Amino acid sequence: YKTANPQPIYQKMFARELNRLSRAGIPTVLVVGNHDQILKSTQSHSLSVFQSLEVPGLTIIDQPTSCRIMTAKGPVQLIGLPHITRNNLMTLEKYRELSAGQIDSVLVSHVDQLLQGFYQDLDPAVPTVVTAHMSVDRAVAGIEEELLVGYTLTFPTDIFVHPSIDYVALGHIHKYQVIREEKPAIVYAGSLDRVDFGEAKEDKGFVHVKLERGSTSFEFHSVDPRPFIMVEIDLREKTEPTKLLREAVAKKVIPGCVLRVRYKIEQENIQSVDEKDVLLEASQCLSVRLQAEVIPSRSRARMPQLTESSVLSPISALDTYLDEVAPENKERLLERAREVISKVSAELHEGGSVDS
Repeated sequence: YKTANPQPIYQKMFARELNRLSRAGIPTVLVVGNHDQILKSTQSHSLSVFQSLEVPGLTIIDQPTSCRIMTAKGPVQLIGLPHITRNNLMTLEKYRELSAGQIDSVLVSHVDQLLQGFYQDLDPAVPTVVTAHMSVDRAVAGIEEELLVGYTLTFPTDIFVHPSIDYVALGHIHKYQVIREEKPAIVYAGSLDRVDFGEAKEDKGFVHVKLERGSTSFEFHSVDPRPFIMVEIDLREKTEPTKLLREAVAKKVIPGCVLRVRYKIEQENIQSVDEKDVLLEASQCLSVRLQAEVIPSRSRARMPQLTESSVLSPISALDTYLDEVAPENKERLLERAREVISKVSAELHEGGSVDS
């Protein structure tokens, strides 16, 4: 899910597909990620309902787990790690005096020791998969920026390297990437489809893994992801702005695409653009957003919607700001902002102030 409180329609659709897999006797594993977790809670998450229903064949990883799953071709050993944060450690008295960075080091050490314990108990004759929702130190972000920015707890890739492990399936980063090709292969499958304009040029799909003890192979399959199309046009000093805007959209639009249209126009001419007419041209799009950059005829507040009440919440103010200046990367930047704010809040919690 995108949030820890998904709308009922999404829960219904997801439950229907899980039920299909269950009826077909296909084992399914769900790993709880950061979007599924309720803030600062270690127990509640958006997948809890499926645990309560005890769906046959469904395994939910909401805590570090080592288990065996029976498939039509035989048993598979599974080690699973949900998204891990420092919140649960910060509540323990013995860690209260540690800095945020020190707590991260303790977490990495704990996870490493936990995995080593799981590895020791594995049957060396049975194929084994590790799945985890986390960032590792060799991962690249899913946009043009080379490395992850903001606060992200990062784990060393080497904690997954062990003779008993055949494949490591990672989630959290949307970009498909092979972190390690040699045994065990460590792979981010990425998101199944594009979710924002920052991923407009990325291929999307799934990874098909042929799991066999000692000789596992994998292959990426593209799903022909939905197109994300941006149309930008300057309509200043144009006599027929609506006609020009429609023509610009018609040249680029693809049925089923996500379309964003940005246009510049003078403040006194904004009423001359018939956006409803433009939307008719884009009626076959999955989603359409029209954004006018109004060039003021006189000095005025750039964003009057940023009222005193809205800026009391940094995230709310940033949400409004990004709507105007970078809607294509809004969700990704908001997520990074929440991570930074979480880090600062943690440091305030530890020492009462933030070092400059």
